[in-house]
Amino acid sequence: MNIVCIGISHQTAPAGLRAQVHMKAGEIRSSLPKVRALGPTECVLFSSEDRTELYVSGNETDLSPESLIRLLMSEKGGDLQLQSSHFFSFSGSDAAAHLLRVSAGLDSMIVGESESITALQEGIAIARETQSSGLLLDRLFGAALQTYAQVHHETQIAEGAVSVAHAAIELAQRIFDDLGTRNALVLGAGETAQMTAKLLRTRGIGSLIISNKTPGRAESIAAAVNGNVVPFESFRLHLPKSDIVISSVQSELHLLTSKDIKGVQRSRYGRTLFLIDCGIPKNIDPFAGELENVFLYDIDMLNVMVSENIARRQTHVPRVEVVVREQLLELLTWYSSLDSSPTIDALNDAIERIRAEEVAKEIHEFKTQDRKLVEELTKRITRRIAELPAEYLKSTPERKLPERLQQASVVRKLFGLDSGKNESSESR
Repeated sequence: MNIVCIGISHQTAPAGLRAQVHMKAGEIRSSLPKVRALGPTECVLFSSEDRTELYVSGNETDLSPESLIRLLMSEKGGDLQLQSSHFFSFSGSDAAAHLLRVSAGLDSMIVGESESITALQEGIAIARETQSSGLLLDRLFGAALQTYAQVHHETQIAEGAVSVAHAAIELAQRIFDDLGTRNALVLGAGETAQMTAKLLRTRGIGSLIISNKTPGRAESIAAAVNGNVVPFESFRLHLPKSDIVISSVQSELHLLTSKDIKGVQRSRYGRTLFLIDCGIPKNIDPFAGELENVFLYDIDMLNVMVSENIARRQTHVPRVEVVVREQLLELLTWYSSLDSSPTIDALNDAIERIRAEEVAKEIHEFKTQDRKLVEELTKRITRRIAELPAEYLKSTPERKLPERLQQASVVRKLFGLDSGKNESSESR
């Protein structure tokens, strides 16, 4: 299989470098012609903040991983400390298997995560739009998307929160049926606070308030999630109307005591209050969780939840591996069928099957002494018919491999060799 892929991921480079290599849609479009200029006849490039990968196909002499790596380094190099060692490369069926594993979530930092699937979909869409992909990569990426769909339909490898932020939001959705009618207050501006704010907005939270000791950082988060900012000194004033409070602030003292919460509850008229304490040390007095209509979870509880979910996902890995192997085998079988010899054999079998079925329907209309002649005559006719596309396939060995594969594909589509239509007369 004449495919080469190169890329950068958590396996080869730190997070900061991966994020800087991330290419937006416009950058992908401008890079594809440069890739084609190196010799490949097909190319697909997809990129997220965690992973950037380039797939190419063409004559094997034109598929140099080193030249592809140099191209990506020059496209995103700049002041980055990029080195060729930050990239991986695969070729042939290994490249195909890698993409299927990526789409299945087996190559993610946390098993089952499909953070790259949106980027993958965007990459193949841009390649098709710019006519950079073709027969082989279209089929490969189609298999990748099919793998993703099958894995998510048949297994639970992607279920359950696997980060503190996701666990917090998952719990919030269990407590409140409709987040759209709820108000949330996020204290802090670190990674956990940012992620929970983004997830709350994604899940349709009614209103979102951000508060932090450094106002500028709070304003940055609020701008990204369409939230409002309140001064850190006065965030307690907003507790009576807040249904969800997530705190992730560095503080030696409790930001919220059980007395604070008890005082707030008087003006909430029995409404549920959900508290998430992601602070180290703890931001919220643990005794607050003993109050009526108050649910309190701290980071230790969330980490236990995350660990259990990750362990549960691991139990689904064997089944996902089976799906990947099946998809890869189907892909390789299809690729092998594009060679001229298997295609010619399949064509001869299909035409002979049609001939035999049609003769069998009418042979009783002929005299016994004429039936052998009918068999020989119809066989000669079908052989002559089959010779035309066979000669078409055999007469172009000097053409490049992608062209030969395209020709074989045309013949197979024209005669329905992959559709099952020639298996029996009932299917026609």
